[in-house]
Amino acid sequence: MPRLIDVQSRLSMSDATVGVVLAVGAIGGIAFGLVAGRASARWGSGRVAVVTILLCALVAPLTALAPSPWILAVILAWMMGMDAISDAAMNAHGIRVQKLYSTSILNSFHGCWSLGTVIGGAIGAGSLLIGAPLLPTLIFSAAIAVLATVIASRNLLPGSDPDTHLDEEVPSFADLGSVGQRFRVASLTPLTFMLGIFTLLAVTVEEIPPRWSSIYLGLIGVDEQFVGIAFVAFTVAMMAGRFTGDRLVDRFGELTVVRLSMVAATVALVFGLISSSLIGFTLACIVTGYGIATLFPAAMRAAAHIPGIRPASGVTVVSWLARSGFFIAPLIVGFVAESAGPGWGIACAAAAAAIIVPMATVLRWGSTPSPRAVNSTG
Repeated sequence: MPRLIDVQSRLSMSDATVGVVLAVGAIGGIAFGLVAGRASARWGSGRVAVVTILLCALVAPLTALAPSPWILAVILAWMMGMDAISDAAMNAHGIRVQKLYSTSILNSFHGCWSLGTVIGGAIGAGSLLIGAPLLPTLIFSAAIAVLATVIASRNLLPGSDPDTHLDEEVPSFADLGSVGQRFRVASLTPLTFMLGIFTLLAVTVEEIPPRWSSIYLGLIGVDEQFVGIAFVAFTVAMMAGRFTGDRLVDRFGELTVVRLSMVAATVALVFGLISSSLIGFTLACIVTGYGIATLFPAAMRAAAHIPGIRPASGVTVVSWLARSGFFIAPLIVGFVAESAGPGWGIACAAAAAAIIVPMATVLRWGSTPSPRAVNSTG
């Protein structure tokens, strides 16, 4: 993403074409997303996460070799498809691990994900500063991802995923017939749909500012060597927010943290765009990155505790619905940027943050006692 402007220039893509390519790539996540629940049930969420991360990383360097925007879109579709499966599988496995602890730790897991994004963003921005070609940069990043995944795979929880992480009995769906029918009827409830919309908006806030930052900063006259700074600042802030998010949630409550952070993100993005400067926009990315940190973990926790739905299925469906954000957001931003400028496209993230403020109530619908409360009551 810090070098998206390089790919845009090499393939002579307009802003609208960039939006379409990213949206077509997102179709891969939508197409493959629902596979995670069934695959995790059959082979275990940990094993599924490992395999799909490797299948994504090994293909990543091909983005530097794509001869046309449409070939690039196909490569991105495969990568985002594998990412969608690994995303849901990792969250299901992380929630399973959290069950063993007496406090919230899921935000810290997402903090480790953000650390990977920071490392990748730093490699991308650093390669710009030293003038390194894109292909060797991506091969280096893929090698790090493969090594980290292989090491982590040796420490996963053994056995298959349980039917539930709750202390309640999951109803039998045997009378519904096939596994597919059982999955559809059990998982696509109004609550999972609303959580999916909530996560779609969160994805919009999380994806648009860093993804379009290099193009926006280049437009306002920032030197090409520095257009990756905002991306790195966003990801570093999000990582910090996730490593501190568990303490904030335990102290102030999930709903309060989400609402206040989205108010701050809305204000920061508006003023950052008005400033039209590297410093102003980077500060906006810092506030937004820190603020968005706890939203996705909150949605995944709520999805895993929907009454009567297996945790892996709830997480998979909400993640799949959220994937539409990777499809819708680039299309909207691309065409808005083409007609009114990238700044107005990024403003869509500010609008999404503002909508999340009242919509955060959906987290309360799927709420359950905190891990600490469950542990203390036996």
